[in-house]
Amino acid sequence: MWYNKIMTRQELLEKVKNELPESSGVYIMKNVKDEVIYVGKAKILRRRVKSYFDDTPKTQKTYALVSNIDHFEYILTNSELDAFSLESNLIKKYKPKYNILLKDDKSFPYLKIDFNERYPRLQIVRRPKNEVNVMLFGPYVTGVRIGELVDMIKQAYPIRWCNKNFNSNAKQTKPCLYGEIGKCLAPCCMENGEKEYKKVIENVISFLNGKTGHIKQELIKKMNDLADKLKFEEALVIRNQLHSLEIASRDLITSLPADSNFDVFGIVEKDEIFAINVMMMRLGKNMGQVNYPLVDIVGAPNEILLSFISNYYKEKLIPKEIVCLDLTEDDKYILQEFMLSHYSKTIKITVPKIGIKKDLVKNAEKNASEFLEHLKTRIERKHQMTVEAVERLKGLFSLKHLYRIEGYDISNISGEFSVASMVVFENGEPNYSEYRKFKIKTVQGADDFKSMREVLTRRLSDLKECKEGFSKKPDLILIDGGFGQLHEAKAVIDNLNLNIEVISLAEKNEEICTCSSNKPLVLDLRDNALKLLQRVRDEAHRFAITYHRKLRGKALKSSLAQIEGVGEQKAKLLLNHFKSVEAISTASKSDLMKVEGIGEVLAKVIFDFYHD
Repeated sequence: MWYNKIMTRQELLEKVKNELPESSGVYIMKNVKDEVIYVGKAKILRRRVKSYFDDTPKTQKTYALVSNIDHFEYILTNSELDAFSLESNLIKKYKPKYNILLKDDKSFPYLKIDFNERYPRLQIVRRPKNEVNVMLFGPYVTGVRIGELVDMIKQAYPIRWCNKNFNSNAKQTKPCLYGEIGKCLAPCCMENGEKEYKKVIENVISFLNGKTGHIKQELIKKMNDLADKLKFEEALVIRNQLHSLEIASRDLITSLPADSNFDVFGIVEKDEIFAINVMMMRLGKNMGQVNYPLVDIVGAPNEILLSFISNYYKEKLIPKEIVCLDLTEDDKYILQEFMLSHYSKTIKITVPKIGIKKDLVKNAEKNASEFLEHLKTRIERKHQMTVEAVERLKGLFSLKHLYRIEGYDISNISGEFSVASMVVFENGEPNYSEYRKFKIKTVQGADDFKSMREVLTRRLSDLKECKEGFSKKPDLILIDGGFGQLHEAKAVIDNLNLNIEVISLAEKNEEICTCSSNKPLVLDLRDNALKLLQRVRDEAHRFAITYHRKLRGKALKSSLAQIEGVGEQKAKLLLNHFKSVEAISTASKSDLMKVEGIGEVLAKVIFDFYHD
């Protein structure tokens, strides 16, 4: 049995009063399917959990959470700090609907200079580590693009760009191409190469620290030289670089110390939707800002901000200081201890009362507020396309419950490499982690009816046996096709004595076939319910085609090794030229001969292999 009777709020309230202690810990809210939908921490468990079920005023989001709670569990901890740490770990583990999940986590680029190398290079890195003897600059979020920045440095400074390992003492006798054309100092060929190269690196570091005067002079000189030589296109590139440099220089905030290194967090709420703006200040300069939408989130602003910050730095470099307005003294202590225990980083938490840092937080809040204005329209549209569309389907097919829709499709070419896909939409949105793919095992040739019968029998048998990865019951199954495909699927469901609604969607006229009528249901093409079914159908088709091509590509690739005269080297040349084995298999003899090392005889052998 998949569904239980939901406990009433009064029953849950009595459970809280009778069972929960007045000590710190973590509470775990679950729905009727025993899925974790919310994880929270509390200094006093009984008081906090009681607030969900008593008569105190609540936001709509909190009401939505409470209406989905069937039961809860709790774990006692020694302190509120321990509870916060455990809460963070459980959120990462269960990914609850009503907690903060940074699904759109962004990794920003940094510039790295590694002094463990004999002649340090400038490298672009993402998700950098805290390494010894390494300098990092960034993150570069907005303003000048990191590619443009690197190009500027290449134009102005003869820095090393090759990947060669120079950590041995052996001196090179001849510079590489970069050295010959003056793009690199070629310190590997100089008597005092390391000393001379150190001056170049110091100039680069000075520029990256905000001292742009020297590089501007170098770029202007190079631009004028190119113009004198009538190389106007190259001169124009440098002029554009100078313009970008001018824009980047405007982000310097003169009222901040030159070594300022902190992140600013601003949180705002409108109609129970939150947004957080993160502004990154490095070396007294605004490196950029990013907005994060928080839609189905329950909690007070300080709780939400505290949880957000603890997740935010999972794969980002942590600054010396965090600046925000919404944390209490207890929150500050918990966050500092959390950062120390989880990231081995001692940071300063500042809640400014006056001055430039308070102005920066207010600016972050303003940016978040503007973002929220635009976001609200998109959220409303998404709600119509997902939640409201699900509710309409629920009514159309008289379903008591509709959360999980599974879509199926078959893909093959003349019966070869026959595969099937299963895609899952939950509450109107794809859940990619639940997608499954199948190789057709018992059907010979292109028989979509028998293939669908095999796939549904395998999947639904695994459901009955509660096999891992297949234990969740669909509320609705969607098959691509008409009444024939629908009845095939219905027969499988009936044979397994399962109570699952199944429908099909015929692509020709977008007709919905149901088991309750021999006439198809036709909806307006603008109907969001139909659009949701189309998305499920099209996604199942895409996923099946992708898997089919992958299998076919692997088979074709292995076929190259079977062709007499095509060794590893020639196979690489063919793939480099045609990009895929499928393209090789359809190429003409003359096209094959365009590949280096493929003569007329071998071209004929390859052509005959795929066409006999």
